[in-house]
Amino acid sequence: MTGFHRYSWLTRGAIAFVAILGIQCAAGSSGPRILPDPDGASPRFEMPGESLETQRLFRVRYEGQEGRGGMKLVLKLASESSFQVSTTDSIGRPLWSLQASDGETLLIDHRGRQFCAGEDVRLPDPVLEAMPWPSLPRVLLGFLPTMPQTIARSSAEEIEYQSLDGRRWTARLDSGRPLSWVLWEGERPVLWWSRQGAGGMLSHRQGIQIRWREVVSEPLRGPLVDLQVPSGYQPAVCDASHLP
Repeated sequence: MTGFHRYSWLTRGAIAFVAILGIQCAAGSSGPRILPDPDGASPRFEMPGESLETQRLFRVRYEGQEGRGGMKLVLKLASESSFQVSTTDSIGRPLWSLQASDGETLLIDHRGRQFCAGEDVRLPDPVLEAMPWPSLPRVLLGFLPTMPQTIARSSAEEIEYQSLDGRRWTARLDSGRPLSWVLWEGERPVLWWSRQGAGGMLSHRQGIQIRWREVVSEPLRGPLVDLQVPSGYQPAVCDASHLP
């Protein structure tokens, strides 16, 4: 089997976008669930029910080492652990599709006519290390991206905590929702996000920046229908640890 090597810069940039959004947040499905108290002093880690069972269209701009460009992204969110993403370029050509459900992930690269699936789908991006996907809806919708293992400090305006994978996060808050957050590696920021209108901006320290804006939101119409791999697509390795 081959790896996901031969992306165009636009496809690589699009996949890097969600890889960054999912940075080391696979541990977000367990641990304490902390909801805001009435005066807004507690941060919100759990997505509210009104955010679930929805489908949303986002316009995304990407800029990084692979180039720059735009795409449309559709998120269908049944629950925090069950969702689908599909992306197209500016003239409607499909880039990639993703399905996550109960720990299983299917990733389809339409440009490369490849796919990979399993419990631990990871990408060989030259900038990013192996990244999981489960926090993608949280970041797109402006929630804290991962659950805490321990909380170092917390107030109505800010929080510092360690996630279940041992990483340190800090965030500025407004009524329990983040205005911005930072993922740290020692004393150096790795990733930082800020809310911008109906979307957000995310930056990686190695020069990648992504901006997105929600355009349409509506109720999800019925249960998710499993993605189907198109005929002729080849299986591929998408675990970076197996690649040169």
